[in-house]
Amino acid sequence: MAASGGCSFLTLSCAGAVPNQHASHPTTLFGVSQFHQSKIKPPRRLVVVAVTQGSTESSKSDEKIPSWAKPDSNEPPPWARDEPNNKNSQQGFEIPFYAYLLASAITAIAAVGSIFEYVNQRPVFGVLSSDSVFYAPLLGFFVFTGIPSSAFLWFKSVQAANKEAEEQDKRDGYS
Repeated sequence: MAASGGCSFLTLSCAGAVPNQHASHPTTLFGVSQFHQSKIKPPRRLVVVAVTQGSTESSKSDEKIPSWAKPDSNEPPPWARDEPNNKNSQQGFEIPFYAYLLASAITAIAAVGSIFEYVNQRPVFGVLSSDSVFYAPLLGFFVFTGIPSSAFLWFKSVQAANKEAEEQDKRDGYS
């Protein structure tokens, strides 16, 4: 719908419905007068400031701030106190808790999968066929050792996670 007069789209100003007027004069559009205002009023802001007698006393608030957090303190924070000592002394390698948890999950999946494979008599990987002499004993071995091993590995993951959490609490100064 192109309008004549050089406009590419049909608009009210191109069609002649809105004549060019100064912004301060009212404009009539379909019989309704509209006023153009050039000034925009800024939003009003309300600021409330309250001062109490207790807020002026800083001696009580200083008791809540730890000594290492005060601006004039040279004391390092609790988590950084052991850093110079830990760099020189190498502790033995400890397996992280998520490694125990991952091993527990894989062992549990293998044990439960062995139960399903024995019940269905359909070997998944085809290493042993279901008519083999070693089929039932091998699956039984996976089931009867896998479920307790999975429980033990899960228990070890919980112990390792709790130990790491306690060490972090000590470094943070919560113990």
